[in-house]
Amino acid sequence: MTTTTGASEVWQARIDHELAAQLRADSQVLGLDGRTEIVRAALQLLHQRAAEERMARDVDDFYAGQAPPLPIGVRPAADDAADGAPA
Repeated sequence: MTTTTGASEVWQARIDHELAAQLRADSQVLGLDGRTEIVRAALQLLHQRAAEERMARDVDDFYAGQAPPLPIGVRPAADDAADGAPA
């Protein structure tokens, strides 16, 4: 269910009691106060993860399946050097 109220929206989801208890414990560890802050933090993490996935797919598309070059100053891992990759 999504309800629009002015400049914001209200999203709702049903969760089981076990997950609710875990989220309350997690919220204490993270210093979140109440369900609204918990849900907002979770949605921000979801958005961040999706943005990272989009960026990774864009890199894959740009390099057409080839390994992208390492950043300047970064050496290949020992496994890569043993396989004959340039150092």
